[in-house]
Amino acid sequence: MEISKPLVGVSRCLLGDAVRYDGQSKANQIILEQLSRIFEFLPVCPEIEAGLSIPRPPVRLTGSIIKPKVTGRDDHSLDVTEIMMTYCNSKPEELKKLAGFIFKSRSPSCGLNSTPVFINEECITETSRGIFAREFCEHYPQLPVIEDNELEHGDVLENFIQSVLTEYVR
Repeated sequence: MEISKPLVGVSRCLLGDAVRYDGQSKANQIILEQLSRIFEFLPVCPEIEAGLSIPRPPVRLTGSIIKPKVTGRDDHSLDVTEIMMTYCNSKPEELKKLAGFIFKSRSPSCGLNSTPVFINEECITETSRGIFAREFCEHYPQLPVIEDNELEHGDVLENFIQSVLTEYVR
């Protein structure tokens, strides 16, 4: 009989899948080598699941910290806010079995506390939340979450692992 592991959502690019805007991945060795022994993973890529292509024009958060738009980094006429918000408003409900989530830092969809927001071409903050991460965390405020750039901090990583394991037994 196989012992089940906690199910943790993870930004799909961190698992080595080439789903980023440039057709690349951002495989994270801590996730692949260490955390995969403790957790089962549910890959999530909001941009692909919302219907955007690979590759695709890069996007960024613009206009407002509170309610940003998702617009083209290079082509300012590109606006994928509506398609992304439709996805972000419906997807969290499908993820109720998760015991935690590992987000991709600086992502306009998945950044947890590191996403830049631009107003009038000026970066006004680099500590905002991507639109999917925002909706997910509002939907599950008690669920343990972490960004890939925090995984190298041993105490933060250990706290995340213990929090997920505690959530899993609830």
